[in-house]
Amino acid sequence: MNKTGSIAVAIISFLIFGGISYYLVSKLFRPDVQENLIEVALELNKQAPIQVDEETRLDSAAVTGDRIFDYYYTLIYRSDMVNEDTITKNIKPGIIAQLKSSQEMSYFKENDVTLNYNYYGYDGKLAASLKITPDLYIN
Repeated sequence: MNKTGSIAVAIISFLIFGGISYYLVSKLFRPDVQENLIEVALELNKQAPIQVDEETRLDSAAVTGDRIFDYYYTLIYRSDMVNEDTITKNIKPGIIAQLKSSQEMSYFKENDVTLNYNYYGYDGKLAASLKITPDLYIN
């Protein structure tokens, strides 16, 4: 995966699913963060799979722990063709920058949610994971 493609995938993924997540959470207005996150994941999963771009498909989302929200993607590449270091260097900073500036993702910021982005190859094996903790994106 080339650098430009990786950055584009991250930004497009973030904007699409950040907007969906924000919309769903803003409708809920329940005080329990975990319940809100679970509802967001359930609603997102009703729409999945979602083709993000020509290289990436969102398969599902899940709440995997206390204030931990995971996205699961499949790439058009075999898992061993994906360079995790390249993804970390090129995609992670873009996601963090978007989290810092995006109104759509404010719920995650306000509630100290850790976001995990899990990318699988078309062979079903994990290719790369990005963990974005609140200390990385809360100004």
